[in-house]
Amino acid sequence: MSESTEPSRPTDLPNPAASADAPLPLVVHGLSKRYRRGPVLAGVELTLRPGEAVALLGSNGAGKSTLVGCITGDRMPGAGSVRLCGADPFSDLAGAAGCMGFVPEQPYLYGELTVAETLRFVAAARGLDASASAEEGARLLELLGLAGAEGTLCRELSQGMARKTAVAAALLHGPRVLLLDEALNGLDQPSAARLVGELDRRRAAGAAVLLSSHDLGFVAEWCGRGLLLAPGARWRMLEGTEWASWRQSPSLKLADADG
Repeated sequence: MSESTEPSRPTDLPNPAASADAPLPLVVHGLSKRYRRGPVLAGVELTLRPGEAVALLGSNGAGKSTLVGCITGDRMPGAGSVRLCGADPFSDLAGAAGCMGFVPEQPYLYGELTVAETLRFVAAARGLDASASAEEGARLLELLGLAGAEGTLCRELSQGMARKTAVAAALLHGPRVLLLDEALNGLDQPSAARLVGELDRRRAAGAAVLLSSHDLGFVAEWCGRGLLLAPGARWRMLEGTEWASWRQSPSLKLADADG
């Protein structure tokens, strides 16, 4: 589907573009977290600027899910701070939630709601205008290849359709920060391409993206830098020449980045 044939976005939904003096989309400072088996995160620093895409990299058990959980407010860090558009997810959950859209690796959907009811529920929970959100929801469902599936119960959705529904719900309110954990996984190629185009347009409007994906080739092409986590609470921000070097030979081994 070409850009010219896609439904236009309702103008009265929130726009991720922000003024120059607005708080940054995401700031993680000195974040640490440990479990009984030992530390998982130690002093992690991460800032997302408007319009950029940053990769969240690491092997299984390196701490990616823990970091995302600390950002969304689902897991309490042992030290450090998180700010989403200036809001602390642990003391101002409503403010933080209004700033972000989150697509987890395993989508959380109510099985007894239909696809359309899910989007109406999300819109009502976020206090969105019913008419504008319905129009935007219809546009997103068409974009993602779900037009015609509005009446399907979520428990009857395939893995790919469930992920598309979760993506539509995350994009519905025009968030300034998108946290995407394997958001393209299970999507058919045309839908994935249209979603990437949608994300590109949102980035151009000021939204920032933190992307976790096993598709390192796509990550290397699409993201401008990457946070690489490793077992033992080690981490490294790859940017500039380090990121350019990593893109030539993507790897999840921190030692490779250390040269």
